[in-house]
Amino acid sequence: MKEELRMPAHSTLSQPVKAGYLLLACLSLLIGVVGIVTPLLPTTPFLLLSAWSAAKGSPRLHQWLTTHPKLSKPLRAWQQDRAIPSPAKWLAILMLASSWLLLILLGFQWATLSVAFCLFAMIGAFIFTRPSPQDEDCITPDNIIMYKGCK
Repeated sequence: MKEELRMPAHSTLSQPVKAGYLLLACLSLLIGVVGIVTPLLPTTPFLLLSAWSAAKGSPRLHQWLTTHPKLSKPLRAWQQDRAIPSPAKWLAILMLASSWLLLILLGFQWATLSVAFCLFAMIGAFIFTRPSPQDEDCITPDNIIMYKGCK
């Protein structure tokens, strides 16, 4: 039986603040969906941001995201196990390293490079130390983007 993702309690935020969260949810969802078909644009972080902001701004959108047959799977892996699939971890580390190398090539000052290196190293360490999903053995490169899991 599928476990439902927890629905946050109704928020007491003002309407303009809720509208801001809803706008953030919609924009991050749009970027996440574009990431499904665009190489090197991550999907899961934008889905996580969308779910988080939708929980604050639109319970209806949050419910839709957390019950969607395809989009809910990476959200479920994160919420239940705080898990990130290994290929996604390696891609994230590669993108962090590439971003730092791009800063070097663009000629940023050493102080900026040092701060970026420390920040990227902390983000990379966080990502790398997250567990992998329990059913990762059957995840292939073809289904990692949508985290289809195992059948």
